[in-house]
Amino acid sequence: MKLFIRILLKEFIPYFLLGIVFFTLILFLADLFSNLWKYLSRDIPFSKAFMVSILYVPTALMYSLSIGAMFASAFTLGNLGARNELIAVFGSGVSLFRFILPLGILAVFISAGSFFLEDRLAIPKMKERNILSGELLHIENSKNRARAVAISSGGKIIYYADFYNDMNKSLRGLTVIRLDKENNFDIRVDSRTAQWEKDRGMWLLKNARVFRKSAGGELEQKYYERLRFDWIDEPPSTFQLDTRKLEEMTSREAVEWIHNQKKTGLPYKSYQAKYYQRFTMALTPLLVVIFAGGLGGKFKRNILLMSLLVTIGISSAWYIVRMIATLLSETGLISPLLGAVVPYSVFFIFGLWLFRRAGT
Repeated sequence: MKLFIRILLKEFIPYFLLGIVFFTLILFLADLFSNLWKYLSRDIPFSKAFMVSILYVPTALMYSLSIGAMFASAFTLGNLGARNELIAVFGSGVSLFRFILPLGILAVFISAGSFFLEDRLAIPKMKERNILSGELLHIENSKNRARAVAISSGGKIIYYADFYNDMNKSLRGLTVIRLDKENNFDIRVDSRTAQWEKDRGMWLLKNARVFRKSAGGELEQKYYERLRFDWIDEPPSTFQLDTRKLEEMTSREAVEWIHNQKKTGLPYKSYQAKYYQRFTMALTPLLVVIFAGGLGGKFKRNILLMSLLVTIGISSAWYIVRMIATLLSETGLISPLLGAVVPYSVFFIFGLWLFRRAGT
């Protein structure tokens, strides 16, 4: 069995490394030439545009790990099948599962490496790339926000502001409503402007009116030029217009951002689905090894071409199905968790079906 493992890895590893380099280069060139016109039309030197695309290389490398594993697995088994070496393997009593098990174990390590590569390198470089691109194209990234809404204290306190100014950390046209323990109206505060006081950790309300019920149940109104409430303490970051993309956030940042979106009542399900898909995406190398086991040995002629076609075809179908699942999550037809798990499960079951039908 050790001899078979050496033969398998000796075939797989060179093609895997070649596939990574090839597909990374393809993705890099596609990114470079698809965005080059934006920079050249603004007389930005090619060298700077090239640097923007260089920062995309870790992301391209992360995607290429799965595609390269698929190509290398299919090409390796195709080569062994074409040279009739698989006949010797199966004739010695070694099943297809036992034979490609080393590739499955290697795929687990590739999956772990893919996840950490994305979280520790690809995402920070993608964020750096977007900042550099914005500077070159003179795209302003303002965090000012109109019609800012926030919900805190488990839905007991509701904020609404006509406008949030991030430069001076102020709110204009602020309305705050607080509910009691029975979710009945407790107090409403209207303020013409509000200024964040960092040292106190609360908002200074100016030209404020306070509405609350009296002991007799009547609504009372009082006016204050300056007013503070220790429970009106939602930080300015909650009201900022967050122009970041989930692709620019590490796993920890993504969890905090999704929680903040959910707390403020903003749409979050599509982002949650994309976050869950990071984990299924990292497990893709394991999936493609199963597909390769079911299909690789069927190639007897034009092995290189057929391996490329199968790799591109399955990869394209995989990304299309993931995109459809994300759209279904956005519309609320399925939960974000299902939007990430269902595509992987469908392809995993299909891969097992192909694997069981593979000739041995």
